[in-house]
Amino acid sequence: MLALFKRNKGVAFALLACCMNLATKVNAQQQNFHHDFAPSEDRTTSLERPFRDDICLNGSWKFFPERNVRGLSKDQLRDPALPNNFSWEKVAVKIPSPWNINSFAQGGGDFVTYPSYPKDWDTVRAGWLMRKFAYKPEWKGKRLVLHFDAVAGFTKVIINGKKMGQNYDVFLPFEVDITDEIKQDGENELMLWVADADLLNEPGKYGRRLYVGGSFWGQHINGIWQDAYLLVKPEVYVVNAFIKAQVDRDSLQVEYTLVNTANAKRTVDLGGTVSQWINLAGKSITEAPEIKWTLDNKEALSIPSQKVTLAAGEKKKVTLSVAVKGKLKTWSAETPNLYGLVTTLSSGKTVVDKQYERFGWRQFKIEGDKLYLNGQRVVMKGDSWHFMGIPQMTRRYAWAWFSMLKDAHANAVRLHAQPYPSFYLDMADEMGIYILDETGLWASDGGPKEDAEAYWTNAADHLKRFILRDRNHASVFGWSVCNENIPVAVYVHHSPDSLVNKQLQEINHWVAITKELDPTRNWISGDGETDRPTDLPTIIGHYGDENSYKNWSSKGKLWGIGESGMAYYGTPRQTAQYNGNRSYVSQQGRMEGVAIEAVRLLNGQKKYDASYYSIFNVVWYGLKPLEFGLKDTTRAPKPTDGIFFDAFKEGQPGVQPERLGPYTSTLNPGYDPSLPMYHTWPLFNAIQASYATNAPISGYDKIEDKPATNEKQKTSYSKIMILSADPEAKLAGLFKDLGVQTADKLSATDHALIIVDGKFPPTDKSSISLCSAVTNKGGDIFIWGANEKTPAAVASYLPYAVNVVDRKATSFIKESDDPVLDGFGNGELYFSEMASQPLVNYCIDGDFSKKGKVLMSACNADWKAWNGKAEYSKTISLIKSERENKAVGNVMVVYPSGQGNIYFTTLDPQAIYKTSERVLYALLANLGVTFNAQAGRDLSAIDGDGVLQHAMFLDSVVNGKTTSRTLSASSNGTLDASDIQQSKDGNNFISFWVYSPRSQVNLLAEPDMPVLNMDITTKSPWQVYLNGKAVDAASIENKKDGKIIHSLPLDKGWNHFLIQNLQRNNLGVQVKFISTQKDFVEKLRSKISQ
Repeated sequence: MLALFKRNKGVAFALLACCMNLATKVNAQQQNFHHDFAPSEDRTTSLERPFRDDICLNGSWKFFPERNVRGLSKDQLRDPALPNNFSWEKVAVKIPSPWNINSFAQGGGDFVTYPSYPKDWDTVRAGWLMRKFAYKPEWKGKRLVLHFDAVAGFTKVIINGKKMGQNYDVFLPFEVDITDEIKQDGENELMLWVADADLLNEPGKYGRRLYVGGSFWGQHINGIWQDAYLLVKPEVYVVNAFIKAQVDRDSLQVEYTLVNTANAKRTVDLGGTVSQWINLAGKSITEAPEIKWTLDNKEALSIPSQKVTLAAGEKKKVTLSVAVKGKLKTWSAETPNLYGLVTTLSSGKTVVDKQYERFGWRQFKIEGDKLYLNGQRVVMKGDSWHFMGIPQMTRRYAWAWFSMLKDAHANAVRLHAQPYPSFYLDMADEMGIYILDETGLWASDGGPKEDAEAYWTNAADHLKRFILRDRNHASVFGWSVCNENIPVAVYVHHSPDSLVNKQLQEINHWVAITKELDPTRNWISGDGETDRPTDLPTIIGHYGDENSYKNWSSKGKLWGIGESGMAYYGTPRQTAQYNGNRSYVSQQGRMEGVAIEAVRLLNGQKKYDASYYSIFNVVWYGLKPLEFGLKDTTRAPKPTDGIFFDAFKEGQPGVQPERLGPYTSTLNPGYDPSLPMYHTWPLFNAIQASYATNAPISGYDKIEDKPATNEKQKTSYSKIMILSADPEAKLAGLFKDLGVQTADKLSATDHALIIVDGKFPPTDKSSISLCSAVTNKGGDIFIWGANEKTPAAVASYLPYAVNVVDRKATSFIKESDDPVLDGFGNGELYFSEMASQPLVNYCIDGDFSKKGKVLMSACNADWKAWNGKAEYSKTISLIKSERENKAVGNVMVVYPSGQGNIYFTTLDPQAIYKTSERVLYALLANLGVTFNAQAGRDLSAIDGDGVLQHAMFLDSVVNGKTTSRTLSASSNGTLDASDIQQSKDGNNFISFWVYSPRSQVNLLAEPDMPVLNMDITTKSPWQVYLNGKAVDAASIENKKDGKIIHSLPLDKGWNHFLIQNLQRNNLGVQVKFISTQKDFVEKLRSKISQ
């Protein structure tokens, strides 16, 4: 099927629709999918019954929200009092699902998956969940254990009114033995108190989070989000079996943990049999992810039994081993052979317990600085992505992801930033995908509280539980114990050496824990932890370039790349370095630039012989978001759009959403037969081509293009006139400040340019006649600006009717060449990273635009929806901005008139000036405007070395009036206002603006964030304000002759600095900007006024 998708998408779609005719029903209202969303099986297999049993506790749970969490202390949150009366909600929570699920990842795709949940649940941060169950007589003499695969939030477990256990891990299973509190008559009441884990945070300078929160998903949700069970176990049972496949020694070793919960000593025989695991699932897109299997009737291997004696209450480890002697087939990506181990505990001739565990006969091993599988070198070609909630809570998603990766010649996945549900590992085992299993010890948002011992305790507990859960999976080749912890401590928190050393000690502790709990794998990595020496036996870098690769590869350790490329953050300005003007046109164009960069990076990784190749990433950024159940993508999705599922079934394993909304996934494992399994961006094709070989590839060269220079000689005007009926003369005032030389009147012989104020055009006959006369003599008319009254007001100036339509834009596309746009390309017309307001509010429609030549249009892609936005929303928001209906986008139109031309543009000149005065000067220069020497030109505030050279001194007095004055530094860089007369009540502010090309606040906007500091030298006290707020006192370091302000929190774009003298004397001050990245200061732009 996948091959068909690639060779002939039309055929594939038809086949898919045929395969799905029973699974999917489409009607005028909604599209339904009639298979289980999340194929699952009971926790207790048929091989283990009747010695074990279970009840799946999934289903309708009552919910009592706690709406007064602010009134509860942290002690009360940890140990809540049971309410006297429970006011249960009328709507039940469909377990498993977080109660606030519908508020996840807002702003992009439609992630409302449970429309029946009340809207106010989105903001509920704590509450009580309850259900009841009845005791079964056959459980007599058994142990009854509650098992939760994952509950998000601080959790207390209460059975029949008694508090029995608690949990503070968002991602991992926990169990509570409730045998002694069960009532054998009547119903038993199970209740959970769940409080948002963030409520126990302790915000401070070095982080806030005490729990292991992972990234987007784990920090947002509250409630039971994976399966819940009541497990029934015998008194003596196998707690777990750790299977150690020692291929190099031809030995299968099993480390058992047994427990005797009885009150007397027990002796049992422990043994096991190994049989091949056979997948019986179908091959179609809907059947392949489903769970259907058996073990081969023929036994492949037998583990000889051994007698074990356990004292009352004793838990004991016992290790058995057997020589394989060629009886087991090896597991690999190409041949994912699996086996089932059935362990038996017997007392005499009576079987007392059976336990089943699946495994693969394979061995991953680092030797020297390379990774080997079963003695053969293997290079990982990987992918990774954040967990995105309900759309990914199914084997169907895992199957589609891994199938897509095999199409891309990839073989590995880093399950990023949190422990994924274990069915991802199950699917990887079955399909042959190598897994780098990662914890939730993700620090990229600066959240983990480095100076709290409670965090480190929770982190170690998380790691232990994580390894114990996943270590039997054949697909897991290594452990990623953390992500970007050291870089955040050093470069974001600026932690003191004591805390950085503490972080290093903890990473070394995590390495020790991993080695102890899993001696079978020696791949232990910390993604992005390359800034300090640690005990990690690997070096896995993030981002960087060839110089970084050369450095990392020279350390004598296995090395690789966990994340690289600008797919998730690159703005059109950044990707244009690879493909020029096309980057600015659309997401398709941006992704072409990303694809070129990706090949260059992968070629570098190959050059230095990395063991793990990676571009971040294939599944989310290499593929397009899919419009599930949305037939008309030119409109915004509605609640009736999407994929809808069958009625909720009580007691069924797996998540059962009510709906999947449009644009919530890039993978379609059969939900919508009108869509392919995936749609690719150019990035996918580039990675696919690169991953097909271990050698560097060619064919992805940079595209060099420069704005066209019009060979037509620019017009030289004898005079320039402005026509405006604006009583405030704003346009004339702006041009005067710019130094534009204008005339008050024209003579009969003047070859002139008339600029008509499009917002306030004169309507008198003389003005209209003047314009007509000018064009008849070869002059030009330029109508500049627009509002809702413009069409009627300018009609007399134009040969055809014109209309303006509401359409805002900050980025524009050059449609045609013209002397006015000489030297302009799309890059020069891209303002989305600089503009704080639209540069047009209206666009041009009507016959004038149809008859004339369109020179410039609003970009169809709203880059404001992409730049600097959250990863879970930005791609989708951008795609929707391109697809959904909008008014026409004509921004500049020219039409020949007489011997000259009439231009009409809706660009707002005031907005352009505030955003980029250089662009405004260039436009005017192209029009043939001449300027007074340096008149009105904005001075740059800081020079290339970061020294403040010019600023505005506010509240000075000139001729008795309060005004602002330009202040320039002396040769030693001192700005001194001592000689300026000050207003009596003035505040003595020095004012200037700095443009930052990237955010200094949003850690997740892009990697490798530079730090910008401000060094102030002065003899008197000064207060610094940034964007209207006094800088944080905690960031200020006092020095003998001033202060240093660390880590200036600049926003991306223009930032306003005010430096206030607090004494009204000693007004001299020196200011210098210093960055941790040498070239960052050079990238700053500045001006003295905005």
